[in-house]
Amino acid sequence: MPELAITIREARAEDSEIIKQMVWAERLDPTSLKWQHFLVAEHESEIVGIGQIKQYPGCEELGSLVTKAEYQGQGIGRRMIDALEARAGRPLYLLCAEKMEAYYLRFGYETITWWDAPAFLKLKTSPLLIFQLFGVRVCIMRKNGSDPVA
Repeated sequence: MPELAITIREARAEDSEIIKQMVWAERLDPTSLKWQHFLVAEHESEIVGIGQIKQYPGCEELGSLVTKAEYQGQGIGRRMIDALEARAGRPLYLLCAEKMEAYYLRFGYETITWWDAPAFLKLKTSPLLIFQLFGVRVCIMRKNGSDPVA
């Protein structure tokens, strides 16, 4: 199957609401949703994917990566990760539900312990420990190098 024709661009102010809707629909971390930090993937003028690099004291986090369900499996996530990583330093961190861990392993991320995370991510993830009580494990992942494994 040929790769879907998409354009990845910096988000604009008018994209703010769709970004928030996509993040909320996937039940991702709704904090730090500043459209200025996002890239969007467009197909025929429709936003089909989003993602951002969150800037924190002492670290950067790849976050809010969403591809609309009907466009998943067509390489949009991979292309978004490539574009976002090109804007970030290393190490680069991310937080994800355990069910997404294998996906990010393909891109050269490794799962790390809470103890190995930067101080800011430790603070950020402390409240997430409550999710473990309900059966959802949150993974902290890190990418040290610049070459994707996928």
